Amino acid sequence: MRVRHVDKSVFRNYLKKSEECLDTALECSRSGRWNAAVINAVHCGISACDAFTVFMLGVRHAGDRHEDAISLFQTVSLPRDVLSAKSKQLSRLLGIKNAAEYEERLMNENDAGEAVRDAERFFAWVKEFLSK
Repeated sequence: MRVRHVDKSVFRNYLKKSEECLDTALECSRSGRWNAAVINAVHCGISACDAFTVFMLGVRHAGDRHEDAISLFQTVSLPRDVLSAKSKQLSRLLGIKNAAEYEERLMNENDAGEAVRDAERFFAWVKEFLSK
């Protein structure tokens, strides 16, 4: 798994990126721009994961395999049930990334609703956890 070492103090930068992506995903969802809503929800999740792993481990995922980002997330010392639940949210977001960004299929209202919901929940958890 490829990682990049990052000074732990910059976790806030990743959290800010995540929040901005979430805000944009919500705006896009409200205006029926489903593709942009999903793409921004995905990037919200990625940046929130980066904020979390930078804060906890001093590294962020730097590879091409999205599954490795989830594996890195799961190495943090937290209860398995917590990591499992949050990993599922992140996994759903990363699972739709390729379709939303590269495939010919357009995202629909249901896709956007699910992605934004997962992004909101994952971001809120990361933000709360990092504020403790």
